[in-house]
Amino acid sequence: MNKITKYTAVLTLASAMTFASTSTAQATTEALTQAPQQTPQQVNLGSENIMAVAWYQNSAEAKALYLQGYNNAKTNLDEALKKHKGKEKLAIALDIDETVLDNSPYQGYAALHNQPYPEGWHEWIQSAQAKPVYGAKSFLEYADKKGIDIYYISDRDKEKDFKATKHNLKSEGLPQASDKHIMLKDKNDENKASRREAVKKDHRLIMLFGDNLLDFDDPKQPTQLSREALVNKHSKDFGKKYIIFPNPMYGSWESTLYENDFSKSDTYKDQLRRQSIQYFDPDTKDVKQDK
Repeated sequence: MNKITKYTAVLTLASAMTFASTSTAQATTEALTQAPQQTPQQVNLGSENIMAVAWYQNSAEAKALYLQGYNNAKTNLDEALKKHKGKEKLAIALDIDETVLDNSPYQGYAALHNQPYPEGWHEWIQSAQAKPVYGAKSFLEYADKKGIDIYYISDRDKEKDFKATKHNLKSEGLPQASDKHIMLKDKNDENKASRREAVKKDHRLIMLFGDNLLDFDDPKQPTQLSREALVNKHSKDFGKKYIIFPNPMYGSWESTLYENDFSKSDTYKDQLRRQSIQYFDPDTKDVKQDK
Protein backbone atom coordinates (compact mmCIF):
# COMPACT_ATOMS: atom_id res chain seq x y z
CA MET A 1 0.00 0.00 0.00
CA ASN A 2 1.57 3.34 -1.06
CA LYS A 3 1.40 6.47 1.07
CA ILE A 4 -1.53 7.99 -0.84
CA THR A 5 -3.63 4.84 -0.58
CA LYS A 6 -2.79 4.46 3.14
CA TYR A 7 -3.69 8.10 3.84
CA THR A 8 -7.00 7.72 2.01
CA ALA A 9 -7.88 4.61 4.03
CA VAL A 10 -7.12 6.32 7.34
CA LEU A 11 -9.17 9.37 6.37
CA THR A 12 -12.12 7.19 5.35
CA LEU A 13 -12.02 5.27 8.68
CA ALA A 14 -11.88 8.49 10.71
CA SER A 15 -14.83 9.94 8.82
CA ALA A 16 -16.86 6.78 9.45
CA MET A 17 -16.10 6.87 13.18
CA THR A 18 -17.03 10.56 13.40
CA PHE A 19 -20.33 9.94 11.61
CA ALA A 20 -21.14 6.97 13.88
CA SER A 21 -20.32 8.98 16.99
CA THR A 22 -22.44 11.91 15.81
CA SER A 23 -25.37 9.60 14.96
CA THR A 24 -25.17 7.91 18.35
CA ALA A 25 -25.16 11.26 20.15
CA GLN A 26 -28.14 12.45 18.13
CA ALA A 27 -30.05 9.24 18.84
CA THR A 28 -29.31 9.54 22.55
CA THR A 29 -30.47 13.17 22.58
CA GLU A 30 -33.68 12.26 20.75
CA ALA A 31 -34.37 9.36 23.13
CA LEU A 32 -33.92 11.61 26.17
CA THR A 33 -36.15 14.24 24.61
CA GLN A 34 -38.89 11.71 23.83
CA ALA A 35 -38.69 9.88 27.21
CA PRO A 36 -41.55 10.63 29.62
CA GLN A 37 -40.63 13.14 32.28
CA GLN A 38 -40.27 11.68 35.76
CA THR A 39 -42.61 13.23 38.33
CA PRO A 40 -42.64 12.77 42.09
CA GLN A 41 -44.71 9.75 43.10
CA GLN A 42 -48.21 10.77 44.19
CA VAL A 43 -49.57 9.53 47.51
CA ASN A 44 -52.62 7.31 47.02
CA LEU A 45 -54.50 7.36 50.33
CA GLY A 46 -57.32 5.31 48.82
CA SER A 47 -55.06 2.35 48.16
CA GLU A 48 -54.04 2.38 51.82
CA ASN A 49 -57.67 1.55 52.69
CA ILE A 50 -58.02 -1.42 50.34
CA MET A 51 -57.13 -4.03 52.96
CA ALA A 52 -59.58 -2.52 55.46
CA VAL A 53 -62.41 -2.75 52.93
CA ALA A 54 -61.32 -6.24 51.88
CA TRP A 55 -61.37 -7.40 55.51
CA TYR A 56 -64.76 -5.83 56.18
CA GLN A 57 -66.37 -7.37 53.09
CA ASN A 58 -64.69 -10.77 53.02
CA SER A 59 -63.71 -11.86 56.51
CA ALA A 60 -66.01 -14.24 58.32
CA GLU A 61 -64.63 -12.72 61.51
CA ALA A 62 -66.27 -9.37 60.75
CA LYS A 63 -69.63 -11.09 60.32
CA ALA A 64 -69.09 -13.06 63.52
CA LEU A 65 -68.40 -9.85 65.46
CA TYR A 66 -71.71 -8.39 64.31
CA LEU A 67 -73.53 -11.56 65.33
CA GLN A 68 -71.75 -11.50 68.67
CA GLY A 69 -72.87 -7.93 69.29
CA TYR A 70 -76.49 -8.46 68.33
CA ASN A 71 -76.73 -11.80 70.14
CA ASN A 72 -75.42 -10.13 73.27
CA ALA A 73 -77.93 -7.31 72.80
CA LYS A 74 -80.79 -9.80 72.62
CA THR A 75 -79.76 -11.25 75.98
CA ASN A 76 -79.53 -7.75 77.46
CA LEU A 77 -82.95 -6.89 76.07
CA ASP A 78 -84.57 -9.93 77.67
CA GLU A 79 -83.02 -9.02 81.02
CA ALA A 80 -84.23 -5.44 80.75
CA LEU A 81 -87.76 -6.61 79.96
CA LYS A 82 -87.80 -8.90 83.01
CA LYS A 83 -86.77 -6.03 85.29
CA HIS A 84 -88.99 -3.43 83.67
CA LYS A 85 -91.81 -2.07 85.79
CA GLY A 86 -93.96 0.97 85.24
CA LYS A 87 -95.42 2.74 82.24
CA GLU A 88 -92.25 4.29 80.82
CA LYS A 89 -91.54 2.82 77.40
CA LEU A 90 -88.23 1.14 76.65
CA ALA A 91 -86.18 2.25 73.67
CA ILE A 92 -82.95 1.50 71.85
CA ALA A 93 -80.98 3.85 69.59
CA LEU A 94 -78.81 2.72 66.72
CA ASP A 95 -76.41 4.44 64.39
CA ILE A 96 -77.16 3.47 60.77
CA ASP A 97 -73.92 3.26 58.80
CA GLU A 98 -71.87 0.13 59.53
CA THR A 99 -74.23 -0.53 62.46
CA VAL A 100 -77.49 -1.33 60.66
CA LEU A 101 -76.61 -0.85 56.99
CA ASP A 102 -73.45 -1.96 55.18
CA ASN A 103 -71.97 0.86 53.09
CA SER A 104 -68.72 -0.90 52.27
CA PRO A 105 -69.45 -0.79 48.49
CA TYR A 106 -69.09 2.98 48.74
CA GLN A 107 -65.85 2.54 50.70
CA GLY A 108 -64.71 0.17 47.96
CA TYR A 109 -65.32 2.86 45.35
CA ALA A 110 -63.39 5.43 47.40
CA ALA A 111 -60.46 3.04 47.95
CA LEU A 112 -60.14 1.79 44.39
CA HIS A 113 -60.56 5.22 42.82
CA ASN A 114 -58.69 7.24 45.47
CA GLN A 115 -61.70 9.44 46.13
CA PRO A 116 -62.04 11.34 49.41
CA TYR A 117 -65.28 11.59 51.35
CA PRO A 118 -67.86 12.91 50.45
CA GLU A 119 -67.18 12.28 46.73
CA GLY A 120 -69.88 9.82 45.64
CA TRP A 121 -71.32 9.45 49.16
CA HIS A 122 -74.69 11.11 48.62
CA GLU A 123 -75.04 9.34 45.26
CA TRP A 124 -74.55 6.04 47.08
CA ILE A 125 -77.22 6.94 49.63
CA GLN A 126 -79.63 7.99 46.90
CA SER A 127 -79.22 4.58 45.26
CA ALA A 128 -80.62 2.96 48.46
CA GLN A 129 -78.67 -0.26 47.86
CA ALA A 130 -77.16 -0.79 51.31
CA LYS A 131 -77.87 -4.18 52.85
CA PRO A 132 -78.29 -4.90 56.57
CA VAL A 133 -75.17 -5.98 58.43
CA TYR A 134 -75.11 -9.47 59.90
CA GLY A 135 -77.59 -9.98 62.72
CA ALA A 136 -79.17 -6.52 62.57
CA LYS A 137 -82.49 -7.35 60.93
CA SER A 138 -83.30 -10.39 63.07
CA PHE A 139 -82.46 -8.52 66.27
CA LEU A 140 -84.52 -5.46 65.32
CA GLU A 141 -87.47 -7.65 64.38
CA TYR A 142 -87.19 -9.32 67.79
CA ALA A 143 -87.04 -5.98 69.59
CA ASP A 144 -90.02 -4.73 67.62
CA LYS A 145 -92.10 -7.77 68.57
CA LYS A 146 -91.19 -7.19 72.22
CA GLY A 147 -92.63 -3.66 72.06
CA ILE A 148 -89.31 -1.82 72.14
CA ASP A 149 -89.21 1.57 70.41
CA ILE A 150 -86.39 1.68 67.86
CA TYR A 151 -84.66 4.93 66.88
CA TYR A 152 -82.17 5.28 64.05
CA ILE A 153 -79.83 8.15 64.99
CA SER A 154 -77.40 8.94 62.20
CA ASP A 155 -75.22 11.83 61.08
CA ARG A 156 -76.42 11.45 57.53
CA ASP A 157 -77.59 14.81 56.20
CA LYS A 158 -81.28 15.25 57.03
CA GLU A 159 -82.00 17.60 54.15
CA LYS A 160 -80.18 15.60 51.47
CA ASP A 161 -80.49 12.01 52.66
CA PHE A 162 -83.70 11.52 54.64
CA LYS A 163 -85.97 10.31 51.86
CA ALA A 164 -83.46 7.83 50.43
CA THR A 165 -82.45 6.59 53.89
CA LYS A 166 -86.05 5.91 54.82
CA HIS A 167 -86.60 4.11 51.51
CA ASN A 168 -83.49 1.98 52.04
CA LEU A 169 -84.48 0.96 55.58
CA LYS A 170 -88.05 0.15 54.57
CA SER A 171 -87.05 -1.73 51.40
CA GLU A 172 -84.85 -4.00 53.54
CA GLY A 173 -87.76 -4.69 55.89
CA LEU A 174 -86.22 -2.99 58.92
CA PRO A 175 -88.88 -2.18 61.53
CA GLN A 176 -90.11 1.25 62.66
CA ALA A 177 -88.45 3.08 59.74
CA SER A 178 -90.80 6.04 60.10
CA ASP A 179 -90.33 9.80 60.04
CA LYS A 180 -90.44 9.95 63.83
CA HIS A 181 -87.95 7.14 64.36
CA ILE A 182 -85.32 8.16 61.78
CA MET A 183 -83.30 10.98 63.34
CA LEU A 184 -80.71 12.36 60.91
CA LYS A 185 -78.36 15.28 61.45
CA ASP A 186 -79.97 18.69 61.10
CA LYS A 187 -78.04 21.86 60.37
CA ASN A 188 -78.32 22.81 64.06
CA ASP A 189 -77.00 19.48 65.39
CA GLU A 190 -73.39 19.55 66.58
CA ASN A 191 -73.47 15.90 67.64
CA LYS A 192 -75.93 13.14 68.53
CA ALA A 193 -76.43 14.13 72.16
CA SER A 194 -79.50 16.29 71.59
CA ARG A 195 -81.23 13.55 69.61
CA ARG A 196 -80.51 10.97 72.30
CA GLU A 197 -81.91 13.36 74.89
CA ALA A 198 -85.06 13.77 72.80
CA VAL A 199 -85.62 10.01 72.96
CA LYS A 200 -85.02 10.02 76.73
CA LYS A 201 -87.80 12.54 77.34
CA ASP A 202 -90.45 9.84 77.17
CA HIS A 203 -88.42 6.60 77.13
CA ARG A 204 -85.90 4.69 79.14
CA LEU A 205 -83.05 4.30 76.69
CA ILE A 206 -81.66 0.88 77.53
CA MET A 207 -79.06 0.36 74.79
CA LEU A 208 -77.03 2.27 72.22
CA PHE A 209 -75.46 0.70 69.12
CA GLY A 210 -72.68 2.02 66.91
CA ASP A 211 -69.27 1.66 65.27
CA ASN A 212 -67.91 4.95 66.62
CA LEU A 213 -67.43 6.22 70.18
CA LEU A 214 -69.49 9.27 69.22
CA ASP A 215 -72.52 6.99 68.88
CA PHE A 216 -72.43 6.59 72.66
CA ASP A 217 -70.93 9.71 74.21
CA ASP A 218 -68.60 12.57 73.34
CA PRO A 219 -65.02 12.81 74.66
CA LYS A 220 -64.00 16.01 76.41
CA GLN A 221 -61.49 16.69 73.65
CA PRO A 222 -61.20 15.23 70.12
CA THR A 223 -57.86 13.59 70.92
CA GLN A 224 -56.66 10.03 71.22
CA LEU A 225 -56.00 10.39 74.96
CA SER A 226 -59.44 11.85 75.62
CA ARG A 227 -61.08 9.11 73.56
CA GLU A 228 -59.25 6.43 75.53
CA ALA A 229 -60.31 8.16 78.76
CA LEU A 230 -63.92 7.93 77.58
CA VAL A 231 -63.51 4.20 76.99
CA ASN A 232 -62.13 3.74 80.50
CA LYS A 233 -64.95 5.82 81.95
CA HIS A 234 -67.55 3.55 80.32
CA SER A 235 -65.59 0.31 80.60
CA LYS A 236 -68.49 -1.47 82.31
CA ASP A 237 -71.05 -0.25 79.75
CA PHE A 238 -69.54 -1.93 76.69
CA GLY A 239 -71.31 -5.19 76.01
CA LYS A 240 -74.24 -4.13 78.21
CA LYS A 241 -75.56 -0.65 77.57
CA TYR A 242 -73.18 0.04 74.69
CA ILE A 243 -72.89 -2.39 71.76
CA ILE A 244 -69.97 -1.45 69.52
CA PHE A 245 -69.16 -2.92 66.10
CA PRO A 246 -65.92 -3.14 64.06
CA ASN A 247 -65.08 -0.55 61.43
CA PRO A 248 -61.47 -0.29 60.22
CA MET A 249 -62.45 1.75 57.14
CA TYR A 250 -63.17 5.17 58.65
CA GLY A 251 -64.29 6.91 61.82
CA SER A 252 -63.54 9.73 64.24
CA TRP A 253 -60.40 7.81 65.27
CA GLU A 254 -58.92 8.75 61.88
CA SER A 255 -59.46 12.47 62.38
CA THR A 256 -57.32 12.39 65.53
CA LEU A 257 -54.38 11.28 63.36
CA TYR A 258 -54.72 14.49 61.34
CA GLU A 259 -55.22 16.76 64.36
CA ASN A 260 -58.89 16.95 63.31
CA ASP A 261 -57.97 18.73 60.10
CA PHE A 262 -58.97 16.82 56.97
CA SER A 263 -57.84 19.72 54.79
CA LYS A 264 -54.21 18.63 55.21
CA SER A 265 -52.53 17.41 52.03
CA ASP A 266 -52.58 13.72 51.17
CA THR A 267 -48.79 13.66 51.52
CA TYR A 268 -48.99 15.03 55.06
CA LYS A 269 -51.85 12.70 55.98
CA ASP A 270 -49.80 9.76 54.75
CA GLN A 271 -46.89 10.94 56.90
CA LEU A 272 -49.12 11.27 59.97
CA ARG A 273 -50.57 7.80 59.41
CA ARG A 274 -47.10 6.31 59.29
CA GLN A 275 -45.96 8.21 62.36
CA SER A 276 -48.90 6.81 64.35
CA ILE A 277 -47.69 3.23 63.91
CA GLN A 278 -45.43 1.34 66.30
CA TYR A 279 -43.16 -1.19 64.63
CA PHE A 280 -40.51 -3.77 65.53
CA ASP A 281 -36.95 -3.20 64.28
CA PRO A 282 -35.28 -6.62 63.74
CA ASP A 283 -31.82 -5.02 63.77
CA THR A 284 -32.08 -3.29 67.14
CA LYS A 285 -34.76 -5.62 68.58
CA ASP A 286 -36.65 -2.52 69.71
CA VAL A 287 -40.26 -1.43 69.23
CA LYS A 288 -40.15 2.01 67.68
CA GLN A 289 -42.41 4.81 66.56
CA ASP A 290 -41.24 7.53 64.18
CA LYS A 291 -42.28 10.99 65.29
